[in-house]
Amino acid sequence: MYGEILRTLLNSPVHSERDVRLFALRLAAICFVLAMAVDSGLQLLAFHGWLNLLRGWAITISVVALVAYPVGFYLGTTRLEHHRTKIKLIEQSFADSLTGLRSRTSLPIDYDAEPEGSRLLILVSLDRFKTVNERYGHVVGDRVLIRAARLIAEELANLGAIYRTDGTEFTILVTCGSVAEARMQVLALLARFESYNFGTLEKPVCLTASAGIADVPAGTPFAQAFAAADAALESAKATGRSRVCLASEPTAAGIVEGDEVVWSADLPPLPHRGKASQS
Repeated sequence: MYGEILRTLLNSPVHSERDVRLFALRLAAICFVLAMAVDSGLQLLAFHGWLNLLRGWAITISVVALVAYPVGFYLGTTRLEHHRTKIKLIEQSFADSLTGLRSRTSLPIDYDAEPEGSRLLILVSLDRFKTVNERYGHVVGDRVLIRAARLIAEELANLGAIYRTDGTEFTILVTCGSVAEARMQVLALLARFESYNFGTLEKPVCLTASAGIADVPAGTPFAQAFAAADAALESAKATGRSRVCLASEPTAAGIVEGDEVVWSADLPPLPHRGKASQS
């Protein structure tokens, strides 16, 4: 019983400076009780008067105060550093190594962490990024991805957490915001993409992006929500790119050549036409 109480007192979590002080005080209190019990027992076994008893208690209290609390503070600080290191390693495991954004692995975890309220999922994908790698090489391609991630963070970080969920695809999890507000900010982002130079003055790299937005009701499974946002993104790519589509307002599928929509569901189908690349 007493051993369990001691384990509970000493194994309490240390996650802040306040927890360190509380840990040190708990350890000092335990040492004080034990020391007083031992000292009182010894004093009563060989009682030499109340003055000696009080003097012995004063010495015990002084020793405990000078030794137990500093030792407890040191042990608590050590546990706090261990906790911070553990948290840092967990955060690094959930971070994308290239862009520094959160990784695909952490998205469903964060999504399921708030199952009660409605959310938005925004998917942003770079258009025709394959041509950048083919023309300039993968080193330049990585720099473009880093700059694209920075641009997305500048425009959309206030909406929610940003994740790199695929090579050229980024996802924003919005836990508090409207579709209209999100769409307006995404349109501003796409406009910046169109005017932004992702390369250098000597070798400019121009790039556009497309986006899909899904308004997710409370209780919707992650896979279903992500599929809805992905379908909206595919609609944006299939109808011309550099645009935003909402999952709640599906756009007719089409075939794209270059930057021109050459067929849509509103027009007669063209014979022997394959699907367009939607990278």
